[in-house]
Amino acid sequence: MDASTNGRAHHALLDHTGEIELSVFAPSFAELLAEAGRALAELQAGALRGAEGEAVPVEAAGRDREALLVEWLNALVFLSETQKRVFTEFAFRELSDRALSADVRGFFPDQIHAAVKAATYHRVRVAPRDGGLEARVVLDV
Repeated sequence: MDASTNGRAHHALLDHTGEIELSVFAPSFAELLAEAGRALAELQAGALRGAEGEAVPVEAAGRDREALLVEWLNALVFLSETQKRVFTEFAFRELSDRALSADVRGFFPDQIHAAVKAATYHRVRVAPRDGGLEARVVLDV
């Protein structure tokens, strides 16, 4: 494990033509999903700031952790499009390897820096690493 992370959740955005590959590490699956949500918000809005307004309920389901990650991000993309907010705070009410329900809060960005169309199943992976979980997912932009 990279000594600079000290086991904390973190992410990186890797550029591709028409795509961005998101790389996320976190100590738990819940933190992995939350970090992926923050990474999506950072990509959409640039700098992150505190959440404002009411929480919005979100539900997602998939056949496994990889599919759930994709469906989670797609639910956040849909909410961002319909509510003109990006989401940075995530409270999971229920979470398993195949389904989740959460309350999410976010902020209204001044402008959208990158319009994310969808998270894709292309090369998606969630795997154990260094006592936590690492995920990669490609975003269509």
